Amino acid sequence: MTENSQPTLVITLKAWHGFVLGVVLTLVLLVGLSACYQGRKISRITGRPVSITLPADVTSYSQVVSISFHKTPDGETIKDVTYMGRDEKLHSHEYNDWGIFQGEIIWELNK
Repeated sequence: MTENSQPTLVITLKAWHGFVLGVVLTLVLLVGLSACYQGRKISRITGRPVSITLPADVTSYSQVVSISFHKTPDGETIKDVTYMGRDEKLHSHEYNDWGIFQGEIIWELNK
Protein backbone atom coordinates (compact mmCIF):
# COMPACT_ATOMS: atom_id res chain seq x y z
CA MET A 1 0.00 0.00 0.00
CA THR A 2 1.36 3.37 -0.93
CA GLU A 3 0.92 6.35 1.30
CA ASN A 4 -1.61 8.03 -1.12
CA SER A 5 -3.93 5.02 -1.44
CA GLN A 6 -6.82 4.60 0.95
CA PRO A 7 -8.26 1.27 2.05
CA THR A 8 -11.70 0.44 0.63
CA LEU A 9 -14.45 -1.61 2.14
CA VAL A 10 -16.29 -3.99 -0.18
CA ILE A 11 -19.61 -5.49 0.92
CA THR A 12 -21.04 -8.35 -1.09
CA LEU A 13 -24.52 -9.77 -0.79
CA LYS A 14 -24.26 -13.50 -0.23
CA ALA A 15 -27.09 -15.84 -1.21
CA TRP A 16 -28.35 -16.29 2.36
CA HIS A 17 -28.40 -12.53 2.88
CA GLY A 18 -30.73 -12.23 -0.10
CA PHE A 19 -32.95 -14.99 1.28
CA VAL A 20 -33.20 -13.34 4.72
CA LEU A 21 -33.86 -9.97 3.10
CA GLY A 22 -36.62 -11.53 0.99
CA VAL A 23 -38.25 -13.13 4.04
CA VAL A 24 -38.10 -9.87 6.01
CA LEU A 25 -39.57 -7.84 3.14
CA THR A 26 -42.34 -10.42 2.66
CA LEU A 27 -43.23 -10.25 6.36
CA VAL A 28 -43.27 -6.45 6.28
CA LEU A 29 -45.53 -6.53 3.22
CA LEU A 30 -47.92 -9.04 4.82
CA VAL A 31 -48.11 -7.04 8.06
CA GLY A 32 -48.79 -3.88 6.05
CA LEU A 33 -51.58 -5.57 4.09
CA SER A 34 -53.09 -7.09 7.20
CA ALA A 35 -53.28 -3.63 8.76
CA CYS A 36 -55.84 -2.80 6.06
CA TYR A 37 -57.76 -6.02 6.70
CA GLN A 38 -60.88 -5.60 8.84
CA GLY A 39 -61.93 -9.24 9.04
CA ARG A 40 -62.00 -11.58 12.02
CA LYS A 41 -59.35 -13.98 10.65
CA ILE A 42 -56.58 -11.70 11.95
CA SER A 43 -58.35 -11.54 15.31
CA ARG A 44 -58.54 -15.32 15.50
CA ILE A 45 -54.81 -15.66 14.76
CA THR A 46 -53.58 -12.89 17.05
CA GLY A 47 -56.22 -13.16 19.78
CA ARG A 48 -56.69 -9.38 19.67
CA PRO A 49 -59.97 -7.72 18.71
CA VAL A 50 -60.32 -5.99 15.35
CA SER A 51 -60.67 -2.23 15.76
CA ILE A 52 -62.78 -0.41 13.18
CA THR A 53 -63.07 3.35 13.51
CA LEU A 54 -66.57 4.74 13.24
CA PRO A 55 -67.12 7.86 11.10
CA ALA A 56 -66.24 11.18 12.72
CA ASP A 57 -69.95 12.00 12.69
CA VAL A 58 -70.52 9.45 15.49
CA THR A 59 -69.71 11.09 18.83
CA SER A 60 -71.76 8.78 21.07
CA TYR A 61 -72.82 5.13 20.99
CA SER A 62 -76.40 6.30 21.49
CA GLN A 63 -76.32 7.57 17.87
CA VAL A 64 -75.85 4.01 16.57
CA VAL A 65 -79.19 2.59 15.41
CA SER A 66 -78.05 -0.84 14.20
CA ILE A 67 -75.06 -2.96 13.26
CA SER A 68 -75.42 -5.86 10.85
CA PHE A 69 -73.11 -8.46 9.33
CA HIS A 70 -73.57 -10.41 6.11
CA LYS A 71 -71.35 -12.50 3.83
CA THR A 72 -70.79 -12.04 0.13
CA PRO A 73 -70.65 -15.08 -2.20
CA ASP A 74 -66.83 -14.98 -2.08
CA GLY A 75 -66.82 -15.26 1.74
CA GLU A 76 -66.08 -11.64 2.62
CA THR A 77 -67.95 -10.26 5.62
CA ILE A 78 -69.64 -6.89 5.17
CA LYS A 79 -70.38 -4.85 8.28
CA ASP A 80 -73.10 -2.20 8.08
CA VAL A 81 -73.42 0.49 10.74
CA THR A 82 -76.52 2.67 10.70
CA TYR A 83 -76.37 5.82 12.83
CA MET A 84 -77.94 9.24 13.28
CA GLY A 85 -75.49 11.87 12.08
CA ARG A 86 -74.93 15.37 13.37
CA ASP A 87 -76.88 16.59 10.35
CA GLU A 88 -80.03 14.89 11.79
CA LYS A 89 -80.02 12.40 8.88
CA LEU A 90 -79.81 8.63 9.05
CA HIS A 91 -76.53 7.26 7.65
CA SER A 92 -75.69 3.65 6.74
CA HIS A 93 -71.94 3.06 6.41
CA GLU A 94 -70.53 -0.16 4.94
CA TYR A 95 -67.25 -1.68 6.08
CA ASN A 96 -65.76 -4.57 4.12
CA ASP A 97 -62.88 -6.84 5.09
CA TRP A 98 -60.19 -4.97 3.15
CA GLY A 99 -61.23 -1.43 4.00
CA ILE A 100 -61.43 -0.34 0.36
CA PHE A 101 -64.46 0.42 -1.83
CA GLN A 102 -66.61 1.16 1.20
CA GLY A 103 -69.83 3.03 0.71
CA GLU A 104 -72.32 5.12 2.58
CA ILE A 105 -76.03 5.81 2.18
CA ILE A 106 -77.66 8.93 3.62
CA TRP A 107 -81.39 8.52 4.20
CA GLU A 108 -83.55 11.65 3.81
CA LEU A 109 -87.20 12.11 4.72
CA ASN A 110 -89.49 13.79 2.22
CA LYS A 111 -91.45 16.43 4.11
